[in-house]
Amino acid sequence: FFSGLCTAAAEENKSVNSPTISVTSNEISPESIENPYIAAAGAWARSGNGPSLTNKGLVYTLNLPVLGSVPAGSAITTVNYKWNLSYLPSGLAVYLCWDTTSSCVNVSSSKTGSLSNFAGLNANKKFIFAFLVSGSGAISPVAYGQTNQVIVNYE
Repeated sequence: FFSGLCTAAAEENKSVNSPTISVTSNEISPESIENPYIAAAGAWARSGNGPSLTNKGLVYTLNLPVLGSVPAGSAITTVNYKWNLSYLPSGLAVYLCWDTTSSCVNVSSSKTGSLSNFAGLNANKKFIFAFLVSGSGAISPVAYGQTNQVIVNYE
C-alpha cells in the first residue's frame, strides 16, 4: 500500500527533464477541472510510460517535462494528447494538467484529443497525466501503464 507521495523514479536520477511517475492520496479538486475544446502553431512533444494502477483512492501521475528549447514568452495554442492503460477499471478518471495538478482538464472520455483549454498559458511548463480510480482497495486486474503523450503547440 502507498501512503502519501512516492515516486517510481530512481533515487539517483532526480532529473526534472525526464518523465516521472508518482502516486499520492491527494484528490484533484472539482474546481480545477475544465471541459475540453480545440485550436494550433511551433511545438514540443513528450511521451512516457504511464504508471500502473494497483490501488483505488490514490492519484497516480506521469510528469512530462518540456522537451527542447521553447522561446521565452511563448504561449500555448493547443495541446494534443494520448493516454492508454492495459485495462480500464470501473471508476477511472484521467486528467491532463498544466504545470501542477491544480490546473486540469478531465480527459477520461477520450484516450486521444486536442484541447485549447490551456491556450495563452506559458508553453515552457510541464504537463501531467493524473489517473485515479474511485473507491478503496486493490485494483484487479492491475491496469498497466502504457505510452502517454502530449504535443504542445505554441506561438
